[in-house]
Amino acid sequence: MRKLGWQAPAIVLAAVLVGWLGFGGGGKGEVGTVSAETTNAGAASAMAGVTGSAVNTITVGAEGSVKVEPDVAYVNFTVETRGKTAQEAQQANADAFASVEKVLYTTYSIDKKDVQTTGFNVQPEYNYTDKDGQVLKGYVADHNVQVTYRKLEDVGKLMDALSAAGANRMNGVTFDTEKRDQYELDALKNAMANAAAKAGVLASSANRQLGVVLNVVQGDADTVPVVQYGAMAKVAASADSAASTSVQAGQIEVNAKVTVQYEMK
Repeated sequence: MRKLGWQAPAIVLAAVLVGWLGFGGGGKGEVGTVSAETTNAGAASAMAGVTGSAVNTITVGAEGSVKVEPDVAYVNFTVETRGKTAQEAQQANADAFASVEKVLYTTYSIDKKDVQTTGFNVQPEYNYTDKDGQVLKGYVADHNVQVTYRKLEDVGKLMDALSAAGANRMNGVTFDTEKRDQYELDALKNAMANAAAKAGVLASSANRQLGVVLNVVQGDADTVPVVQYGAMAKVAASADSAASTSVQAGQIEVNAKVTVQYEMK
C-alpha cells in the first residue's frame, strides 16, 4: 500500500506536465494561424485599393490645332557658275553673288542676319565618251543661300529680282510663323477641351460622372508649314515678263497633343 501511494502522485504529476506541454504547443499553432489570416486580409485590402483606384479613373489622349496666317517666308536659292578651273568657277560665283547681295541688302533692305549661306561647293564636271571615257570638262561652283523675309506680299518680286541678279536656281520657299509659342498655347487649350469631351462621353456611357483632372502629360507640338515648289521652276522664265512670280502663302497649322487622366465618380 505504501508503494502504491507513492506511485499515484507521480502519475498525476506526469499527466499535468503532458497536458501543459500539449496546451503550449496548441497555443503556438493557434497564434500562427491568426497571424497568417491577418496577413492575407491586409494583402486583400491593399489589392482592393489598387483595383478601386484603377477602376475610378479615365485616361484619354487628344489633339488640338489652330490654323493661322504665316508671318515669315524662307526663300532658298542657289548661285551656280562654271569655269575651266576651280578658281575660275569660284571667282565667277563671287562676282555673280555680289550682284545678288545688292538686291538683298540695297534694293530690299534685308538685314544681314536674315541671309544665311547653307552650303558652298566647288566640284569637277566631266563629259563621258565611248572613246575617251571620263574627260574633265571644267568645274562647277554652287552657293546655296536661305533668306528670311517677312514682307510676304513681296516674296514673288524678291524671287524675280534674285533670279535676274544671278540666282539661277530656286530651291523653294517655305511659309511659317515666328509666333509658334503663342499659337501652341491656343492649340493646347483646344487639345484639353477635346480631352474633356472624350472623357465625358466615356464616363456617361459607363453611367458614371466625370471628376477632376488627376494628371496631364503634354505631347510634342508641331507646326505644319506651307511649302511652295510649283512656282519655283517658273521663276527664271517669268523674270523677264511684266508680271511678278505669283506665290500664295496660305495658312499654317499648329498642333498640340495631351494625355489627360480624370477621376470617375
